Amino acid sequence: MSRDSVFAGTTTHVRLGLRRDRIRITAWAITLAVLLVGIATSWDRLYPTEQSRRELAATLALNPSLTAILGPLFNPISTGGLTAWRSIAGYVLILGLVSSFVVVRHTRADEQTGIVELTGSGSVGAAARASAACLIALGYGCAFAVPAVLGLVGVGLGLGGSLVLVLAIVSAAAVFIGVAAVTAQVAHSSRGANGMAGAAIALLFIVSAVANSTSNSPLVWLSPFGWAEQARAFADERWWLIAMSFLCAGGLAGVGILISSRRDLGSSLLAPRLSRTYARSYLASPLGLSWRVDRGWLLWWLVGALLLGAIEGSILKSSLEAMSANPSLLKLIEALGGSGNLASAFIVLMIGIFALAACGFGIATIGRLILSESSSQAELELSSPISRARWASGRVILGYLGALAIVLAGAIGLGLVYGASVHDIPTSLVHAVGAGLITVPAVWLVMGVAMLSLGLRPSWFAISWVALGWCVIAGWFGVVLGLPEWILQTSPFGHLPTWPSGPMSWTAVIILSVIAVVMLLVSERGLRDRDFPQ
Repeated sequence: MSRDSVFAGTTTHVRLGLRRDRIRITAWAITLAVLLVGIATSWDRLYPTEQSRRELAATLALNPSLTAILGPLFNPISTGGLTAWRSIAGYVLILGLVSSFVVVRHTRADEQTGIVELTGSGSVGAAARASAACLIALGYGCAFAVPAVLGLVGVGLGLGGSLVLVLAIVSAAAVFIGVAAVTAQVAHSSRGANGMAGAAIALLFIVSAVANSTSNSPLVWLSPFGWAEQARAFADERWWLIAMSFLCAGGLAGVGILISSRRDLGSSLLAPRLSRTYARSYLASPLGLSWRVDRGWLLWWLVGALLLGAIEGSILKSSLEAMSANPSLLKLIEALGGSGNLASAFIVLMIGIFALAACGFGIATIGRLILSESSSQAELELSSPISRARWASGRVILGYLGALAIVLAGAIGLGLVYGASVHDIPTSLVHAVGAGLITVPAVWLVMGVAMLSLGLRPSWFAISWVALGWCVIAGWFGVVLGLPEWILQTSPFGHLPTWPSGPMSWTAVIILSVIAVVMLLVSERGLRDRDFPQ
């Protein structure tokens, strides 16, 4: 088969994929670009003088744990150098995850849903689908790069440094496009492929963190996170590292495309595990079936939350000691986590990460109900004598209780490890778990947006992800960007008490809980009355 025939139809698949993802691409590009520009404009307000910025650099020098997570600060005096330090690790992580999920969605997921059989009915080469998926995912990075560079230059940063910063992020994220192209051929399901890609990203992030915690570690050259950080935007720029990232991305993508062109449709390098000859009795219930299907998914979330909580707990003591000498940083932590005890404020701040992650788990779990409708699986399940509410109850219960468990797992990991470091496990554990339980009503309210779309109009399900994104922006970037208080209060998390850092108020907790219950009841009524797609 000639090269042209192998890649036949690639352009058509790219156009189709961009058409399908046009709203997602626009939303991600604008959101990430605006946040990056917001970070750049915040430094003159947070650290307006050269002395305050040198104090920040001195604080980081005393705190290797924070440097391990965010990376080294190469130019603490310039606004561009501070922006690069604060944004590279987080942006590579977010854009890498988004890009890898896009590749899996346009390859393995489309095979599962039958879209590949439809689009492959024409003249399509064996390598066209995987190639198009990689190009579509790269389109996300390109769509982010253009407004990001223009925005950074528009607020006064240099063009050369802006280009290095943005291209370092995009090129590092492109490496994960190649990783996902390979995992989509290895795993038998889209969930498995996403899990493998996510695990690879997490592993490489840990490698970079370990490398950043020690001076001149060779491990920094083993991770795309390290390559992006070592590009040294707004310092001594290293363009060759950006080229190396793109070359690595092309090599991994080429391997994935080669495997895709030689395997049969629906097959994988790892064969699916055979199931039992006879099903267990608990699988007859919706909750039992949901537990059986999603237990591995939930387990990985719990393990990840527990480990992340332990990591946060291990760096909390040293971070507090380093930040105690930096008034500007203390003011920011107090604004985000409460104005009481600094350790308690930091605990509240860290618990917010687990709460937002729990929202993501819950929304994704509820989204599987909508996916089962579109794939006609719901029609098969509802052919038995079962009501719609009971049919949906399995994943709904698993989603709500799973979100609660994720928050508690992260809180337990944080409380235990930090408590051990200060020799007061009971108090730290009570504070962390209590702060986690306070966030649960807000988590369930955000999940209620997904439930409303399930009950009233499934085509609006994307609004639930928009709601979660806004909670992230308002909760984590609102104070940094200097947004007005009334805008911060549009997030349900903005109404929660900041106990144990601040006073406890049950009014907001009760009101949010009532709203979450009402949203659940309305969605149940809508699910019972609306038509299912034919």
